[in-house]
Amino acid sequence: MSGQWEYQFATLVVSTGWDEEINSMLADWGAQGWEPVNHTALADRNGDPSYFTFLFRRSLA
Repeated sequence: MSGQWEYQFATLVVSTGWDEEINSMLADWGAQGWEPVNHTALADRNGDPSYFTFLFRRSLA
């Protein structure tokens, strides 16, 4: 079953100190065998990030 992947999206609503929130989320998912594949960010009117959505994958092998 090499080369087969399971994919999942996860969204994080962030506040101040968002970089720490993201690092924590990535560490939590990584500890469960997931790796980030891609991400997107949405910003508020001031240009500050408010939502991040990540696409994670993990091997089914």
